[in-house]
Amino acid sequence: MSVPPIGIPHAATPEPMSIAWKARILASNNAGISEALEQILREELQIDTSRFSRESHLIDEVGLDSVGFAVGMVAIEERLGIALSEEDLLSCDTVGDLDDIVTNRATEPAR
Repeated sequence: MSVPPIGIPHAATPEPMSIAWKARILASNNAGISEALEQILREELQIDTSRFSRESHLIDEVGLDSVGFAVGMVAIEERLGIALSEEDLLSCDTVGDLDDIVTNRATEPAR
């Protein structure tokens, strides 16, 4: 059984989110995007993450459509334990916007 490159399993995380999970979400790659979000975009949505930056528009440059947003939303919740609302996604124009929401949710105190 192979292990994902940065160790993010396909199962939901336990509550509350562990320090290791937060570290993966908060660790940025050379484009300034969290490692966890980059892995989801690459593996779940088959997006070439080397061709965009934080400023890239999710629809126009990355190529996400409504199905891509739905798949991404489910993957973020399953892999990271972070539930995003439709309003959250509608407020995201760029990869950086989405990354900021995921990062902010990861650092919120457990409810």
